[in-house]
Amino acid sequence: MASNNRKLALAGIIGTIVYAVADLFLYLGTDIASDSKLSLWQVPEWRLMTSMWIGVIGSLLLLLGFISLARMFIKVFGKAGKFLIIPAFLCIGGVLYMHFALGVYAPLTYNSAVKAGITAEQFSVLLANAESYLNPLTIILVILGYSTEIVLIFGILSGKFGLRKRLVSFMFGGYALVVLVFALIAKLTGEYGILGSVESLLEMTFFIPAYIYWRKDEKKCS
Repeated sequence: MASNNRKLALAGIIGTIVYAVADLFLYLGTDIASDSKLSLWQVPEWRLMTSMWIGVIGSLLLLLGFISLARMFIKVFGKAGKFLIIPAFLCIGGVLYMHFALGVYAPLTYNSAVKAGITAEQFSVLLANAESYLNPLTIILVILGYSTEIVLIFGILSGKFGLRKRLVSFMFGGYALVVLVFALIAKLTGEYGILGSVESLLEMTFFIPAYIYWRKDEKKCS
């Protein structure tokens, strides 16, 4: 059982990398630092579709990772774990929403609108109206993601997961290093779209504790 859960956690880790690749197809060549969403949506359709299919694979892997995380929560926290994992499962719904609705479907809609003769200015008005409805949902999904992170940090620092406290420093320090490397590459090449993959890699911190936890549990059982 522990071996299977460890593999599921590993699938989640791989899923974050797959999603990072999917993000590259969305953001490479775009002005990711721009305040205008239109600058992010002028992407060829073939790249949007490629990102979508890569995202499908990444979504399956993330789901497997969240199953491993749920089993860890339930084993450690008991009945409370069933409630603590709910934000995490809602979070994966948020990941799908962010990638497929905002990342893929919105640019496809923009491309279709341009082909239909709608100007960028007209589409900007439509976008502003849509965002007034979507922003509250986006904020809630982000909060759900951070709440899961808080539970994980608490579980590590409190010793409930039986993991070393320095794991928190290693995880987030490692992530900060990855961000710096990506930023350096962007600075040297002028391709700032690569930074669009950084956010997906942060989700790896969900599954690293689960992977280590189940690996230790597997060794105890052997």
